[in-house]
Amino acid sequence: MPKTLTALLATASMFGAAACSEETQDNAAVMADRAAADAAANAEVAENAVREGAIVAADKVSEGADKLEAKLEQDERTDPDQGDGKLDGTD
Repeated sequence: MPKTLTALLATASMFGAAACSEETQDNAAVMADRAAADAAANAEVAENAVREGAIVAADKVSEGADKLEAKLEQDERTDPDQGDGKLDGTD
């Protein structure tokens, strides 16, 4: 009888260990899925930040180009030495 009881307890322990291992695997899979979802969400946030930064940078470049164009036009109108209009390097 004691051998039978020992065998039953050992069998129960093995099933318990197997169930624990399966539960651990399930928990690891859930954790991996959650980590992947977090990574995707963080990537989306980063993508939006980069896109918004690019838009702001493009706007600043456009503003700078407009200011430069206005300055060059002003200089062209007010330059006392307008040159002869030939592109021969003599101006």
